Amino acid sequence: MTYKEWAEEYKKSADMIKEKISSLKEQLAHAAVDDLREINYRISVLYRMYLDCMDTANILRSRKGDAF
Repeated sequence: MTYKEWAEEYKKSADMIKEKISSLKEQLAHAAVDDLREINYRISVLYRMYLDCMDTANILRSRKGDAF
């Protein structure tokens, strides 16, 4: 696997996580008050995962000479 392919895998993962975050934000708009804390927590965990994936993808791309 090349750095570019590896970076693309991380980027795909980041995109999937971003979609899940969007879904959770939609749920947040209609959630009961009791569920708000849990949904916000899940969003914050997923957002950190998203940032990690994007950082890793960018590092791998920079080793090849490109960046997202």
